[in-house]
Formats: sequence, structure tokens, C-alpha cells
Amino acid sequence: MPGRVNNPYAGNSGIEIQHNHHPTVKPLSLMRYLITLVTREGATVLDPFLGSGSTGVAAVQLGRSFVGCENDAEYFAIAQARIEHAVRQVAEAICQDLLFAPRVEQFVEQ
Repeated sequence: MPGRVNNPYAGNSGIEIQHNHHPTVKPLSLMRYLITLVTREGATVLDPFLGSGSTGVAAVQLGRSFVGCENDAEYFAIAQARIEHAVRQVAEAICQDLLFAPRVEQFVEQ
């Protein structure tokens, strides 16, 4: 697996992957829509055919826990990198929200 990947499809976790060449990559918007149809925030999503991890990325973005299974080591590495990247993005967004959230004291009348 030559070359370190630095692209949105594979993430940027330092895992050595050239690119995401899975033959049936699903659009994240579709996977987010499907997940919201059948789960609530905080639920666990199971993907027994992980592939390149689109379902896992969508689950993380929607605040769901995720379990995935993949028997191809190359696709597993791609999925792992993409999901780790999504987790970092969500964590950074939460930190930004906390950092810039108005303090309750600002809204309490004295």
C-alpha cells in the first residue's frame, strides 16, 4: 500500500493508503438519511459489510455509536482512516461550540 493519503475519502490518520477505490462507495448524504430513518441519536449502528466506511462516517457525524465488520484489510484500513477523521472533526466541532458558547450568567437577570 504505497503512499500516505491526505484526502477526504480516506481521512488523514497517517495510515498508508493510496486512495479510496472501493467499487461501491455510498454518498454520505444518503447514509446519513438512512441512519436518521431507523435510529435515534445515541443509538448503535451495525454495518456487517464495512467496505470503505461510509456508514461509519455518517453514524459518527450523526452522534451514533458504530460497529463495522470488514474482511478485506485494505478496505478496513480505508474505513478506519475515514472514521477516525470523522471522529476528530466532530470532536473539534464540539470543542469549538464549548469554547464559543455563551455563558449562562450572561442571560440571567440580576
